Amino acid sequence: MSGARAILIGGTGATGKPLVRELINSPHFIEITSLVRSVDLNVSSDKLRQVVVDFEKLENYKSEFEGKDVAFDVLGTTKKQAGSAERFIEIDYGYSAKFSELSKEAGVRSMHLLTSTGSNPNSWFLYPKTKGRLEEKMKADNFHFLSIFRPGFLERPNSDRFVENLIGKVMSGLKVEVLAKAMRIEAEKELLNVSDKNQVKVLSNSDIYKLVEQEK
Repeated sequence: MSGARAILIGGTGATGKPLVRELINSPHFIEITSLVRSVDLNVSSDKLRQVVVDFEKLENYKSEFEGKDVAFDVLGTTKKQAGSAERFIEIDYGYSAKFSELSKEAGVRSMHLLTSTGSNPNSWFLYPKTKGRLEEKMKADNFHFLSIFRPGFLERPNSDRFVENLIGKVMSGLKVEVLAKAMRIEAEKELLNVSDKNQVKVLSNSDIYKLVEQEK
């Protein structure tokens, strides 16, 4: 398949920005629709449409999902940024769950989801539990192909997250540019997949590095 149309959320975030650039530069994608709170003025392309939406009322934007082949969810926040545990769940799970439902309803063939290592719906901890619940939700939505990216520590440019900066001083992490490239590669591979059987693929750091190395 060639000339794919993609839709994504989280396109103005740390992973989303390099992912949007990867999709713009890919000859396999002819249109990228990025659902955003505010437009990123630092990126522009004839391929890219940045659509300002109210994520609380995402169902009002059903038309944006029509005719799309591939969906990417790289949306993410923290409890601190959200302001409370309840608000964190509303954003990190609620927005993404609705995005998944609308994508499936519109006939999107494949979903590529960014979560985190340790994601587990039965975890006692808020972050991995929420990410784990989201993974299970998207599995239940039964896309033809679902890839779940579970990176470990991510190196984000100009991060203001204290823990990330602290860890980054003692160990190297996965650069968000590498993660974005891997997500684009995996999506392109799936476009060529003619299997009738639905598939779920979970990728760890080592899988992500292998994908990128294979393209060199």
